[in-house]
Amino acid sequence: MRSRETGGGPLRVWCLRPAARIRLLCLPPAGGSAAFYRPWAALLPPYAELAAVEPPGHGTRYGEPFAASLDEVHDEVTAALGGLPERPTAVYGHSMGSVSALEIARTLTRDGRPPIALVVSSWDAPTATAVQRDDLKGDELVDVLRRLGGMDEQALADRPLMEAVLPVLRSDLTLLAGYRYGAGRPLECPVRVYAGAADTSTTPAGLASWRRENPQDFRLHRLPGGHFFFRGRERPYLARLTAEFTQAPSDAARP
Repeated sequence: MRSRETGGGPLRVWCLRPAARIRLLCLPPAGGSAAFYRPWAALLPPYAELAAVEPPGHGTRYGEPFAASLDEVHDEVTAALGGLPERPTAVYGHSMGSVSALEIARTLTRDGRPPIALVVSSWDAPTATAVQRDDLKGDELVDVLRRLGGMDEQALADRPLMEAVLPVLRSDLTLLAGYRYGAGRPLECPVRVYAGAADTSTTPAGLASWRRENPQDFRLHRLPGGHFFFRGRERPYLARLTAEFTQAPSDAARP
């Protein structure tokens, strides 16, 4: 498998597909890194290439100073996209990564290179009044991971592992607490939302509120499972979501 992993850059492309027709740009959840998406690179349909975001201080950039704001992350990512081969790009965010996916999609649209889709999963739409806590203690952060089902009990009890993971998670929650949603013009691309039917971290109203980002081309899908509903079903999930936003516009508009 050929790959592109630039040392200090924000993007990771593990499975180069020069003939790919589209790119899927993926933003990790809070506390996560680009590696969250590494298995997806080879599981995407052959017409799609994956590029995953590695924020400062995360994963292979461990030891770098964390970003001071989400805007800093977004600016770095949109600039780095200009260094990749030009290709229609869909922006995907899971959990907290959904917020960054939205803002990157807005920036790309303002720059005259709108994405072909915004796809988010397991996160309620941001609002002007939403404020996330960033003062959680270590045990409370572990409980967050436990509730979301992101790590098994053995990993959660691994103190050295938690000493590495929790500062990254705390930094991401601090960035999210400093984020302020601003209503903008509807996106020019389809908006697709996926969530697990058993995920207690989302609400039906919160998921449905993503519609405001494109009232004319919006779909919400509830699938079996929890916060990480796609685990164990990645290949069919990826085939489904990429097929949906690569349909012809007349097909995509059908219920």
